[in-house]
Amino acid sequence: MEVGSWTDLGSTGVTSSRSKPYNAIDGNLIEVNGTYYLSYGSFWNGLYQVQMNGTPAAVVPSASASQLSYNSADKAQEAAYVFQSGNYYYLFYSKGSCCGYDKDRPARGKEYRIMVCRSSRATGGFTDKAGTACQSGGGTVVLESHDWVYGPGGQGVFEDPINGPVCCPLPRLSQACDMRRLLTVRD
Repeated sequence: MEVGSWTDLGSTGVTSSRSKPYNAIDGNLIEVNGTYYLSYGSFWNGLYQVQMNGTPAAVVPSASASQLSYNSADKAQEAAYVFQSGNYYYLFYSKGSCCGYDKDRPARGKEYRIMVCRSSRATGGFTDKAGTACQSGGGTVVLESHDWVYGPGGQGVFEDPINGPVCCPLPRLSQACDMRRLLTVRD
């Protein structure tokens, strides 16, 4: 993005408040057949999505947020990223404790990790590999702490012309993002 090539259009209308079940951060925008959807959320009551207007600078006035993922036993979910590959939409998200590793590391298995659920629709019905609904605590681990990687999360997915869809985590206490070690998405 070049300096001066964008314009601040103000608030989208998606905000956090005590009256809402979601924390409106970590947004991801996806276009599906000309309709835009914004996915977001952090802790509170899971990950949410709302339909945006055609620009997509603001929420469609009649739209309400719908829950994509939730785990009542462990609300540590954030960074929703919806991506289409083939006939499926994948909901990638980060789960676990993300921060403060320099002072206090969480118990093994509770640190940040990347999860995924998939659906034939971009707007819900996401399930994990075992068929458990993402709204009912489901989620398949994509990448977790191992070897030199600790607490991967904050992921995005991009379309590589050679390898196809690739998930790139934000490295935490690990080496820089090495293209040879990225995860390739397969249906």
